[in-house]
Parts: sequence; C-alpha cells; structure tokens
Amino acid sequence: MVKLFSYGTLIDKEVQLREFGQEFLVEPHLVAVKDFSIEKIEIEGDFYYCAVEKKESIILGQIVYIPENLMELVDEYEGEDYKKVNITTLSDVECLMYVKR
Repeated sequence: MVKLFSYGTLIDKEVQLREFGQEFLVEPHLVAVKDFSIEKIEIEGDFYYCAVEKKESIILGQIVYIPENLMELVDEYEGEDYKKVNITTLSDVECLMYVKR
C-alpha cells in the first residue's frame, strides 16, 4: 500500500469507486503538512485545487492508503499538472503528496 496525503478528491468514496473501482482506506483524523498552501489553478478551462510550497503555511488533509497496482491510474487521474513528492506530516507520518508541477 502507498500512503498518500490527500487534501482533495482522493478522500471521497464516490470518486474512489467511480475512478478506481474500489474504496481506499482513509485515516479518519486530519493531519497537517507544513510549508505548503492550497491554490486554485486553471487547467483546460476548469479550476482545481493544488498544493504549492509556501513557507510558514499549513494545509490539512487525510492519509489515504492506495494499492500499489493502482498508483499508475491515480497518477493519470491527477494529470500532468501535478507531481508526487515525499513529505512528512506534522505528526511524523512519511507519505507522498501531489503538488503543482
């Protein structure tokens, strides 16, 4: 399983079922990541939220456990405007997070 910090749609069970055919385990409590903020960006005429590096900022999200065999599909779902980075939450959880490319 891949641990992923999510601040958006990957937490949503309906999105998980529709896009990946199964529900993912999502930690029920919120966790925080320092030195990132959320910005609204435009991609092909639609607006999406994206994490960007910003000192002294904090974003909240949840840890989602994604089967390794589905990560390629998750990458496709997130699209070319996002990239994965390794992060450590303020509660010392090491995981991946999608950020603005």
